[in-house]
Amino acid sequence: MVSLAPWGPAARLEELPLLKRGAEAEIRLGEFMGLQAVYKARVRKPYMHPRLAERLVRLRTRREARVIAAARAAGVSAPALLAVFPSLGLIVMEYVEGPLLKDVIDRRGLGAGGLVEEAGYNLGLLHRAGVVHGDPTTSNYIVRGGGVVLIDYGLAEFSSSVEDRAVDLHLFRRAVESTHAPLAGELYSLYTRGYLRAVGEWGGEVLRRAEEIRLRGRYVRERRRSVWGVG
Repeated sequence: MVSLAPWGPAARLEELPLLKRGAEAEIRLGEFMGLQAVYKARVRKPYMHPRLAERLVRLRTRREARVIAAARAAGVSAPALLAVFPSLGLIVMEYVEGPLLKDVIDRRGLGAGGLVEEAGYNLGLLHRAGVVHGDPTTSNYIVRGGGVVLIDYGLAEFSSSVEDRAVDLHLFRRAVESTHAPLAGELYSLYTRGYLRAVGEWGGEVLRRAEEIRLRGRYVRERRRSVWGVG
């Protein structure tokens, strides 16, 4: 159990309101030094040897904190880091209030196009900093004011690989194909427009690789249907 008495009204982390529980972490809402904050606590895998689990939690917590710091230094609209406790697997961040980009698109359709382009621009800034996000879906952008904030860096890592960058774009396209199918093509075009505005000349290579990834996935699905009748 983690005592929070020096930093907020709750005595223990477990007493803070739970915002989200995932396979890798729990997200809770609290205060830190008088500010509303998000507490992200990594979950230790019960099937792992305790020493290995502790080591992985420390490493991943440090990595995520470094990624967020690098993102903000590069101009990405990301939550501010307030505190990091690697031994506890705990990151304390600014609480970003606002609707998900996904929900704004649900309501406004292409009227949210400027926000989608801004989302792509932020991913481009992240890639320019040598970081890939790992899950840049419309559920990981929060709309605040006239812009967006890119959140959840739990799967992010340092990489300048064209393939890794292209996978980020592919994941965004797959997400909008799933959640906003009739608008998916236009949303992806807006997203990549913002992306290219951030990355410049080498962005074309990333877009071409993303298209290759899409075609590879389509080929695999078609083969599965033809051979197994599934897909």
